[in-house]
Amino acid sequence: MAYDGTIAATVADAPVRNDFRRDERLIVLAGGAAVGLVAGVGVALALGRVGMWPLMIGAPLFVFALYLACATTHDAISRRAFGCAMAAGLVVASLFAWPISAMFATSLPTWAGPAAAVASMALLASCWSGASSAVYRLSGQAAIVCAGAAYLGVVNTLS
Repeated sequence: MAYDGTIAATVADAPVRNDFRRDERLIVLAGGAAVGLVAGVGVALALGRVGMWPLMIGAPLFVFALYLACATTHDAISRRAFGCAMAAGLVVASLFAWPISAMFATSLPTWAGPAAAVASMALLASCWSGASSAVYRLSGQAAIVCAGAAYLGVVNTLS
């Protein structure tokens, strides 16, 4: 009985924190990117070069990452945090630029698009001051982008 009372007192006295610090946001982003890299390498090693099926699976995931980026941009604009909105806009622009540069600028290295996307996500994670849900959205975007980049990198390296 006495133990239950001390737990309630300890939990009630603990400060509640709803936001992330900058290093915590970057760690969550790096964790999402690591999960995506492991998933992309695993899928590439398991499937190999199988034709258009990875593209058919990856395209909706990429559109979902673009949706998450647009939701983060909308969140920043509604909070009137214009610096964060510009950083979120860079994420959207880099997500658009990756497939476009792969189609038209074939002389670019294959890692240029994903590197730009992850760099803009790191910029957004370092300046974000809003809700914690946007950090998780950003981590999901990093997982999707890194999974696609790892898949393409392993398939291109092995072929």
